[in-house]
Amino acid sequence: MTLLAILMALLAARYIPANPDDYFPEQRTVYEDNTFAILGHIFGASVAMILGPFQFLPGQRPRLIGLHRWMGRLYITGVAVGSAFGFYMAWLAYGGIISSLGFATLAVLWFYTGAMAVREVRRGRIRAHRDWMIRNFALTFAAVTLRIWLIMLSEVAGIDFINAYRTVAWLCWVPNLLIAQAMVRQQLPDRRTLPHGIFPGGGV
Repeated sequence: MTLLAILMALLAARYIPANPDDYFPEQRTVYEDNTFAILGHIFGASVAMILGPFQFLPGQRPRLIGLHRWMGRLYITGVAVGSAFGFYMAWLAYGGIISSLGFATLAVLWFYTGAMAVREVRRGRIRAHRDWMIRNFALTFAAVTLRIWLIMLSEVAGIDFINAYRTVAWLCWVPNLLIAQAMVRQQLPDRRTLPHGIFPGGGV
């Protein structure tokens, strides 16, 4: 998962120079007309993609709580930026309204699960924070599963590209979220809370 996340971030980095020749061919004109928005989405999502896996390393948080907190802040900032611009770009998505609704829903849920994770950690509720972060990173990881599903549907299964893309706009995140929810429900109850003041000022 970590390797795929880092590779995805590196792959997305090719868009940062804003060279139209590197853009998704079917969306080249849209991206050229909305360069700031697409780059904002890519930058925010890439930050979250790179940092996310390292927030789940076992045994890291008790010993390096300060590092975990600052990485968490950067991660959530990436999610906020990526989801905001992602919601905007969703309505310009290739494939029309079906694709747009899929990606817009993803953007809303991506932001919401991140906000819930922040709310719970500010309340000192470790287990709830962890559960929401599992859901959130499952949605972050949609950038990876989108590419995998698109290859499987369009190149392996032979489905025409536009219909494959419309399907993937939903398939890239719905199974991820269902798997994350199953992981959350299978965990043993944990009602621990953080000691008061471990996050100065109630921050994350």
